[in-house]
Amino acid sequence: MPLDWGEPVDQAQSVPLTVLGPVEHQPAPANGPAGFRFGMQREVDVDLITQGQWSATPGGTRVCRFGIRSAGAVMMSVQFSSFNLPPGGRLFVYDAQRTRYLGGFTEENEQPGGDFATALLPGEAVVVEYQEPAAAAHANVRISGITHAWMSPFPQGNDVQRDIYPGYPSSPCHTNVACPVAEGWQEQNRSVVMFVRPSGEGCNGVLLNNSQQDGTPYLLIANHCYQTNESQWIFYFNYQSPGCVGDTGQTTQTVLGSVKRAGDYYGDFCLMELNDAPPASFGAYYAGWDRSGTAPDAGAGILNPLMDVKKINFFDTLATSESLDGVACWKFNWFSGLLEPVGSGSPIFNKQKRVVGHMVGGMQTCANATTEPGYASKFSVNWNIGNNAASRLRDWLDPSNTLQFLDGYDPNGAPPRVEVRLKALLQGPYDPGSGLMTADLNAAGLVPLTEPYSASGYVHHGPGGGEGTSAAVLAKEGEKRVVDWVVVELRNKNSPAQVVATRSALIRRDGAIVDVDGFSDVRFTGVAADQYYVAVRHRNHLGLATAAPVSLSASASLIDLTTAPLLGGAQAAATVGGAHCLWSGDVTGDGTVRYTGPGNDRDAVLVRLGGGIATSVVQGYWPEDANMDGLVKYAGAGNDRDLMLVNLGGNAVNVLSDQLP
Repeated sequence: MPLDWGEPVDQAQSVPLTVLGPVEHQPAPANGPAGFRFGMQREVDVDLITQGQWSATPGGTRVCRFGIRSAGAVMMSVQFSSFNLPPGGRLFVYDAQRTRYLGGFTEENEQPGGDFATALLPGEAVVVEYQEPAAAAHANVRISGITHAWMSPFPQGNDVQRDIYPGYPSSPCHTNVACPVAEGWQEQNRSVVMFVRPSGEGCNGVLLNNSQQDGTPYLLIANHCYQTNESQWIFYFNYQSPGCVGDTGQTTQTVLGSVKRAGDYYGDFCLMELNDAPPASFGAYYAGWDRSGTAPDAGAGILNPLMDVKKINFFDTLATSESLDGVACWKFNWFSGLLEPVGSGSPIFNKQKRVVGHMVGGMQTCANATTEPGYASKFSVNWNIGNNAASRLRDWLDPSNTLQFLDGYDPNGAPPRVEVRLKALLQGPYDPGSGLMTADLNAAGLVPLTEPYSASGYVHHGPGGGEGTSAAVLAKEGEKRVVDWVVVELRNKNSPAQVVATRSALIRRDGAIVDVDGFSDVRFTGVAADQYYVAVRHRNHLGLATAAPVSLSASASLIDLTTAPLLGGAQAAATVGGAHCLWSGDVTGDGTVRYTGPGNDRDAVLVRLGGGIATSVVQGYWPEDANMDGLVKYAGAGNDRDLMLVNLGGNAVNVLSDQLP
């Protein structure tokens, strides 16, 4: 710690002090994804060793201090043109009120170029303190500049707003990366980094894996974010809210400095290598990439808009090729989230969760977020854009130039996982004429944002339970519109009666069963690659499962339950228009469809209507709504009772059971 830390001593009043007058700040964000400024760099020239105030301690250590005040600053960081410490020497920087310090920095923090910089500290004044052990050689420490922040991009406490003055929080239609809808993207989230330059500006970048998978900290950024002072950039890891709601996050996980390895103006990219790999405690992830040039038809972007905590965006329409100011780009539209300043260089991932580009243009507002396109520089073009290693990606990420794509790398060891790509149809809402299911429940605003199965008594296993989606996912139109929630079960390959793991997921009109983001394969974290029976359950349909175990791994392939052999044979599913469907009518959820007798499903419909007039109608998200039109009806056109009788072959005493053991 700094000397006498925690003691009631105002050291800032007794040390030499450089005072810089106030500056005219520029509070408004400028145009463009990188056009956001929270401060500016101011030059100083202080030889700490010769100009600082020295004092001795009883233990023989000598201490040197120097203060800098920049009038009106909300936060400050310090840059050093020389930073050379002897063994045992320690340097600290703290705010004048002595509430927070950075350091101690030692000779192990020295940078290849001999310079140095610190992260931001609150207040308009800082003190630089150097502690020199007895008999040590003198240090060489020269302060060359400070960053004067006229607004704070970071929180100063739970009771203070994120932006102190004048305040530009990001748009309210953003989604925090801690929200349930981002659950399947947490590895990729850990690869996205925000960096701050001494000029008082910030951008995003993404850590990339390389073919050696050795954790070399390559960071892809936008070229228009590059400045030649990269050795003094501060890279912030995991600046995000811990909850779905909130705009504060930790800012202590930082790495200083980088070296430019490659870049191209017409690709608007730079590949930087951080001077130090992030410590294991940061939990950094090195993202995978795809340089095939295949247009992504769905995916996500992760960014720190306006230097806010990390957010996640989604798109699920086919990207097209477009030139933006000479840069070859993917052009696409978000269906959730948007791009704002500081988002330059933020990655876009395809649905296989590999980087296919980085953001370079296309600003949106909440009013036009789904109609104003975004532009991402193509990873595939930048792979081989130049004629040497200094202008292209391939020499650094895959020197042999043999891989079309590469998955991500977790140096801390990622937990095992499998992903499941499923297609199934629910008989109740299925329309054989269109080959799609209706989405009447969703159209009526009845589908909940949180899975309904846990609340109804279903016992999840493993990673399942409590899944949530977003209003933007439910708002999607067309064949990708969400119909309802289902449960996907993985069962023991040797004993299909044993459920190993479950996840709640969404089923769309086209039959695709997807994760909570509306397009990804269903992910089971903590589940090892193996063979499993795969089953699907719904709250008022009979479940069904694959006829045999299926090999599952982290790379999914389609399991089409509308055509595949099923456990229990032909009676396991209703055949409608040639397609297998889950039998409708199990409104009591006991695994059977009954028209008469104890616990039958027909009486449950009448009970939901109050047990009175059979011609009454109740709207809502009820299991007794067998055809899933949002209405529980006992009589008349489209009633729920007749569907049960039809499924029983018109014989009221028949019983239909699912084939799940």
